[in-house]
Amino acid sequence: MNISNSSLPLIEKAVRETGLKTLELFCSSGLKKRHKSSRDLVSEADELAERSLISALSKIENIKFLSEEFNPDTDLSAPCWIIDPIDGTTNFIAGIPPYSISVAHYNGNEVDLGVCYLPVTDEMFTAEKGLGAFLNGIKIKVNEDSDPVNCVVATGFADIIHEDAVSTLAVFCSVIKKTRALRRLGSAVADLVYTACGKFAFFYEAGLAPWDVAAGSLIVKEAGGMVTDFYGNQNYLAGKTIIASNPLIYNFISDEIKNYYPKNQTNMEEKK
Repeated sequence: MNISNSSLPLIEKAVRETGLKTLELFCSSGLKKRHKSSRDLVSEADELAERSLISALSKIENIKFLSEEFNPDTDLSAPCWIIDPIDGTTNFIAGIPPYSISVAHYNGNEVDLGVCYLPVTDEMFTAEKGLGAFLNGIKIKVNEDSDPVNCVVATGFADIIHEDAVSTLAVFCSVIKKTRALRRLGSAVADLVYTACGKFAFFYEAGLAPWDVAAGSLIVKEAGGMVTDFYGNQNYLAGKTIIASNPLIYNFISDEIKNYYPKNQTNMEEKK
């Protein structure tokens, strides 16, 4: 199943309208929030945004949802919408940009459409499989940096929460010494789309969920980038690890990760 090409404007409209609703609550001192776990926050804005997206997207195609707040256990065995209502909730609650809204259409085999919106900067990233990637309607591509010392790159620390701080910090300490700058924005969605448009040469992170990477990974690939898990495979949607890179610098970050992470997912899980 592939979604109709005419659906993209409707999805963009739903995402933008949801983004405007979240902006009204951004940096609000009265924002209601709670802990999902000792480290994970959720706000009323997350839940409002997810309800808004579910309502709008259901009218475009009535399939299941894989979403962070209300449908986190939906599997990838059938077509579904994969949505992250607010990626970067900690940033959002603190009034620090960026935060992102992410919607992906999964056709039962792969993601064939992705929309990511950064409300604070009004940046709308879109991609349809085989048709390229765009920022506010203008075609984008990954950069051509090949020397690590010239590269501005990105990572995140979700894996520290998921009990693998040693490997996460070891890669960070190695990469930061070899690149021009290593940034941590606090939103994997923002990291991915900024890699797609060439602001970052690559992004890597462990401990992620499908809604963190589904839309952004397609946007990177449609912008000419490479996307794999930490082991060079395509299991980045469900495998919790991702490398998104321009093709010229991919081997550098892949080799850096191999120095500190187990060679396969089984060993990684046993380590935990």
